[in-house]
Amino acid sequence: MSKIRFSDGIPNRKEDYCKIIYPEALLDKKCSGCVRCEKRDRPNEQGYHCCMQNYKKDIFPTDKACIHWWDKEEHERIERLHQEDIENRRKELWDIYAKEEPIKLPLEYDGYGFIPKCPICGEIPYNTEQCHWCGQRFVLDKVMEEYEKPLKEKSKCIFA
Repeated sequence: MSKIRFSDGIPNRKEDYCKIIYPEALLDKKCSGCVRCEKRDRPNEQGYHCCMQNYKKDIFPTDKACIHWWDKEEHERIERLHQEDIENRRKELWDIYAKEEPIKLPLEYDGYGFIPKCPICGEIPYNTEQCHWCGQRFVLDKVMEEYEKPLKEKSKCIFA
């Protein structure tokens, strides 16, 4: 099976989105700084919607924050750090496995169909020549060449 797991080297960054904030901490906060405050997309509806309230109730970004306030800047900062961790892990594995000898890429049945899975990191490689995550190169055998062929099935239009 796989030697390593891609996710093992990524630090677990916890985000405290479930905490109830006390009213004293919310005195200077506005709804517009919350992750849950989103602009309505429909052209005939104005205002904003809070995911924690009834959908029909409009709110405005200048409204005071509720006790479910979740800092948007902090959330985006943690998301950026998580993406950097993933990219750093990917570069680390590429330095190790991109120089290795090519190996056979197995197809695994996942309950819906056959998918290729990298035997080194256990992820879907996104490419049948080299794994996107760990850089391991693959040998294309007849099974993989058949898998890589595009579907050339023509269908008839029922409206023509």
